[in-house]
Amino acid sequence: MIKNFTPHISCIFLAGLCSLLTACSDENNPDDGGFASQPFNVTGKVEKGPFVSGSTVTVQPMNADLQASGQMYASTIQDNAGNFSFGSKTFDTPYAELTANGYFFNEVEGSLSAGTLNLRALADLSDASTVNVNILTHLKYQRIANLMKEGQGFTEANRQSQEELMSAFGLQKYAGTDASRFSITAGNDEAGALIAVSSLLIVDRSEAELTEYLARLCQEFGKDGKFSDETLEEMKSDKARLTEKLSSIRENIISRYEELGTTVEVKELARFFDWDNDGTAGNETLQDGESISLETTHLDVPNEGGIYHIGIDSPIPLYTTPPLDLDSKPNDQLSPETFWTNLYEDYPDADISLTQKIDGNTLTIEVARLDSRYEKTATVTLYDARGNEAGQVSITQKGNGDTSVPLLGKDGQTAISGIAMNIAKGFSMLNRIEQYYHFNPTDGNLVSQYITPASTDVEDGWSHFYYAINQALLFKEAEAKQLNVYGDLFNTFNALCYYNMVVMWGDLPYRTQSASSDNLYIGQTAADEILNRLKQDLTAALASDALQEKRNESLGTANDFFFLSKDVARILLADIHLYQHHYAEAVELLSEVIDKGYYSLDASDYSNPDAVGNLAGSSEIIFALRNETVTRSSSVTVSTPPFIPLLNYTDVVLSYAESLYKNGDATAARHWLDLVVSAKGLATSSAADVLAEITHVRRQLMLYSVGQFAYLKRNGIAAQEYDVESFRTLLPIPQQEILTNPNVKQNPGYSL
Repeated sequence: MIKNFTPHISCIFLAGLCSLLTACSDENNPDDGGFASQPFNVTGKVEKGPFVSGSTVTVQPMNADLQASGQMYASTIQDNAGNFSFGSKTFDTPYAELTANGYFFNEVEGSLSAGTLNLRALADLSDASTVNVNILTHLKYQRIANLMKEGQGFTEANRQSQEELMSAFGLQKYAGTDASRFSITAGNDEAGALIAVSSLLIVDRSEAELTEYLARLCQEFGKDGKFSDETLEEMKSDKARLTEKLSSIRENIISRYEELGTTVEVKELARFFDWDNDGTAGNETLQDGESISLETTHLDVPNEGGIYHIGIDSPIPLYTTPPLDLDSKPNDQLSPETFWTNLYEDYPDADISLTQKIDGNTLTIEVARLDSRYEKTATVTLYDARGNEAGQVSITQKGNGDTSVPLLGKDGQTAISGIAMNIAKGFSMLNRIEQYYHFNPTDGNLVSQYITPASTDVEDGWSHFYYAINQALLFKEAEAKQLNVYGDLFNTFNALCYYNMVVMWGDLPYRTQSASSDNLYIGQTAADEILNRLKQDLTAALASDALQEKRNESLGTANDFFFLSKDVARILLADIHLYQHHYAEAVELLSEVIDKGYYSLDASDYSNPDAVGNLAGSSEIIFALRNETVTRSSSVTVSTPPFIPLLNYTDVVLSYAESLYKNGDATAARHWLDLVVSAKGLATSSAADVLAEITHVRRQLMLYSVGQFAYLKRNGIAAQEYDVESFRTLLPIPQQEILTNPNVKQNPGYSL
């Protein structure tokens, strides 16, 4: 009996238990209408950035079909952190719609909004009565409603919309936490995800534009659980504009909450964006402890080029071009090289030509033959998905010494014409200054009156030389990135300017790179150091074939002016050696100029401005510069002839005689001096000393050329010849340079 009765009792017990469980389930399943009325104290935060105190928040009970059910309750945000509370309210349904409207903190701009924003959220209060309203809950709202219309219960619809929304931003790893639990102040990954989405949607948008944009996003996402292709493209552009603002966004949020008396932690925001649009955020940038390594970071490539394969070890995807549309970033400016497009006549711009690609863990670089006289360098840069530099491979490719030197093209001629104009104006000022010194013994007021730190002539001479030097450096730097065949020519022009400036001013700011914000105000380099650098450059120029063995022509076209002969470099190098008292070296260089036979002595007189104006076709002119103005002082005539014969054969022969004399050969020195005296029809002085006779001849001949000051200074007789104090054998640094450049000191003896 007992054996037969036990199963019967068990069945009755199990049936009763199942009935009890079913009844409990019906009573607590709101989707099935089993919810019992109960009080809730609904609290939370409204965050875009945080809504400000006084913003309104309403809560509206909703039935299982999301229809309004019962009374609407209103409250206001209690503080500038966005907190609200409704107090204890009885709800007949667990579902509620929360709506917030008000001003908010714009985390991108770091300021309070100029307009208001409306955000919504749907919540199941039986799950939690703390509900945060934010961008994510707003975007989910319509999607939840549509899924419930299709027959899903709230729980399922909310879960699906949460997964779809987070996946749409590549943030699916955070789908397990409902958006109404996300808060900026939490300091966790979910907070970072909320800030990232919020910042992405508002970047460069006004409040009105954001409202319109959110309406479109809600409609698209509500319908299909994803965004349209057009919207995704817009988000790509938004990410490109946002990438450089992430640090400031993080700082803006931290600062805002500090002002409110709260310390918040904000995660590194970069890892909450799907930069490469592969559907997953955070897998594109290096995390703590991760690094990238390349099999090699430098390639030495022969002139004919080649194909190179480099292994990559990287935990993140890499790209050879930034995947973001970085051209859309603000304040993007063209580089100076953009304007140097036609440097050469009938000659293609040449640089290292290469292609690069990444296939798996291998970077392949293919380098073409280089059509450049000298070696060139290039860099292949690898980027992460944000456009950050993740690695580099530098390339050095050998040049082809047989590459011809082309003539200047349209842009090249324009640039050289500008350089020539400033060089001419600089030397015009120096010649005018030399005239003040020349006439000073007969009018002792000239030098003290016209040679001061505030002198226009001193300022103009200094400025025009530095304009010319900087223009030449800009051209040189641009050309070096193409054929790189003009460097020795630019170095020779550089020596022409700096040697004469050293003679006149002594220690100078010496530029080896064009002026920029990083090197605008450079200090002075010692005169001897500058001269030694110039000697190195001129020696290299003489060894190259950029400068030709020919008669130099400078008064014709821009190409005539630019393509200097080797004699110009020889004369400049000899002048520097003379200035440093290296007479044997000067003898050797000047004898080469004489032996080439391109120039000869004639009756040319460089102390008569009218005569100098007719010397354009003279056999003596080596390098001349055109002038445009004539200026006269009040006491003596200070003229500017139509051109200045800066380098001329008379000066070469007189310098050669000086070098021979200083090198111990007075007889040969006298011979060459007599040739000049005879050619010019001069009466010799009674001086037995050859150097005194050279001084006498120069005084008669060389007024309207530049170089007499250098002759007198290197022989220690400038102060005596010009009847000035010894400190005046150096010009003052212009007052404007002293005032604007804190790294430059005035020459001794002068004051402002």
